[in-house]
Amino acid sequence: MPFEQEPDMSVMDAPAVAIEPAARPDVDAPQSTVTLTPTRRALREVLVVSGSPDQLNANAGLRDHVVEGLHAARPAAQVLGVPYELGAQAISQRKPDLVVVFGSVILDTSDFAPLADLCRRQRARLVFWLHDDPYEFDMNERVVPYADAIFSNDLASVDHYPPTVPVFHLPLGASRLAHWRAVGPRSAPDLFFCGHAFENRLAFFESLAACVPPPRPQMQVFGTGWDTRRVPMAMNMKLPNAALPDYYAAALAVANLGRDLNLANRRFSIRPSTPGPRTFEAAAAGAAQILLTDGLEITEYFTPDEEILVAQSTDEFVSHWQRLLADRALSERLGRRAQQRALAEHGYDQRARALLDALDSL
Repeated sequence: MPFEQEPDMSVMDAPAVAIEPAARPDVDAPQSTVTLTPTRRALREVLVVSGSPDQLNANAGLRDHVVEGLHAARPAAQVLGVPYELGAQAISQRKPDLVVVFGSVILDTSDFAPLADLCRRQRARLVFWLHDDPYEFDMNERVVPYADAIFSNDLASVDHYPPTVPVFHLPLGASRLAHWRAVGPRSAPDLFFCGHAFENRLAFFESLAACVPPPRPQMQVFGTGWDTRRVPMAMNMKLPNAALPDYYAAALAVANLGRDLNLANRRFSIRPSTPGPRTFEAAAAGAAQILLTDGLEITEYFTPDEEILVAQSTDEFVSHWQRLLADRALSERLGRRAQQRALAEHGYDQRARALLDALDSL
């Protein structure tokens, strides 16, 4: 079963990022990027199909954000989102020009050959936007024979795909409708986090509690799998995705920690580089985030110390947190700037335009 998309378990004219096909010395990779203005193909009907059945898909709600973005990118087109189990029927009935398979493709119960056969018969393009790279990378080979193009959420994974298919980097993003919240005085808590208790997160919050002497600021940690003996402030409780933006907007600081668990990443042992979707979702809600990372790719999306705080160690994390505790207005300033950046560059409509522009460049 795919893990929550933090991938954790959850709108604008300029492209969110300049997406380039992966450089491969043994093939002639397209040189155009989505910052160019290619000749657009007329799209009458677009279908977004999840990569796994909804009953097994913890990220089914993200499909609506992709539909929202594609509709904003091509208002004249009909855009429909369906679960995997209705994909073949929808292709047969609606005869789309473009089919976007979105999400995890790790489950053996998902067979993409029937979708590919229907698309070939109807001369529809079939592309995959995969949001669990690199954690499930080894299983992506099952869709390569069917794809007209692949979009990977993770930049570090792009060059590891075979040269038989065009591959582009396309991070996940934020939805103005689902994630925007007004930025105002922070009510509570002083630190908020929500996500599954992967071992790296358990270790971090255990060490954080030890670093902060009593009386400790108020911390709220929600999710599944938490050992409350190690992390006493944690609550083994899922929060609805619809409620998360309210928590982001209310907290003085939002902790941002990626996950450390691979399901199928043995072939290349790729280290993830691109921040997960909650980075963009929390920014759209106006959160003041402290991101714990040893990478620099975050600087492509947000400006450190102006729109996000970046830490490479627990001590640096605590230092940033103490700044916010001492200057609560700083939290609001960071949140407003992050929100402006997220809505201007990282909405699902920008992601959709980037996807369509990349296809038009082929």
